Amino acid sequence: MNQQQYHPWLFRLALATTIATLPLMIVGGHVTTEGYGMAFPDWPTSDGQNMLTYSWFHQTADKFYEHGHRLLGMLVGFLSIALVIVACKVADRKWIRNVCIAVLACVIIQGIIGGTRVTENSKGLAMAHGIFGACVFTLMSFLTMVLGKRWIAISNDPPVLPAGYGRRLAITVPLLVLFQYFLGGFLRHFKTGLHPHMSFAFVVLIFVIIEFRSARKSEVKWLKRPAMGMLHIGIFQILLGLGAWITVFGLPAAGFVAKTGSWQQSLFRTAHLMTGILFLMTTALYSVRVFRLHQLNKNRSSEQSLSATDSLPNAEGNV
Repeated sequence: MNQQQYHPWLFRLALATTIATLPLMIVGGHVTTEGYGMAFPDWPTSDGQNMLTYSWFHQTADKFYEHGHRLLGMLVGFLSIALVIVACKVADRKWIRNVCIAVLACVIIQGIIGGTRVTENSKGLAMAHGIFGACVFTLMSFLTMVLGKRWIAISNDPPVLPAGYGRRLAITVPLLVLFQYFLGGFLRHFKTGLHPHMSFAFVVLIFVIIEFRSARKSEVKWLKRPAMGMLHIGIFQILLGLGAWITVFGLPAAGFVAKTGSWQQSLFRTAHLMTGILFLMTTALYSVRVFRLHQLNKNRSSEQSLSATDSLPNAEGNV
């Protein structure tokens, strides 16, 4: 089995790009929650000024957050460019370089979608911007995972996966979470679809519980730990959704009256959005781990079969 090499600087740069995307999404989520998306009618300029020279610290809240979101987007873009440059110099595998290039391409596309959303004043593009952003973050997280020491160690010495371990379930769960994220985006931007979004959340949770039980039975730590995290995030996400619902509609039985634009409402809605992104990322990376182990186990079986076949003539000769 081919030994993979660990490149510390490439891993650190991928990790930095992924981490830098978190505040970008948090500010972007707050912009959507508060309705600041059209603080500027222009793009890539801000009020007709260069984005880097625009004085934004003393602006109104909508312009402060929206411009901050744009600057964070530029930071992630620069980090993505550096990632591609370093990958082309040190990465020993072509597919790693291709993933780095894909990350940069997705960041550029994401920026264009966000800018076009402003120039067209389109809620549909705003929703696409949010969904695609979650997918880009998942891709960055995947790259960080495959560049890490643990991934390389597992690739060089994979644990045995139980026969028949469910790949269908592994691919179904992130697709369900992505659809749930789509329902949430539709509710967030178009203010409709509350009941489908709330109902489907429990369907997703049931599948996550099934997958968690499956991972626990496998006795493979590389699957058990992320499955546990996935379950915890799923439960926490439902609780945040309940909190967001209460801050919007109130809870008369407990004497809580919802107030439009309250800090509680903003906090729960933005936290619910961010946890949804982390939920999608976690389920997708778990799926990747399952398929990776299947492939590694298959390769090992093939190598063992080939080794046994090569030694057969010698055994016959000794007889």
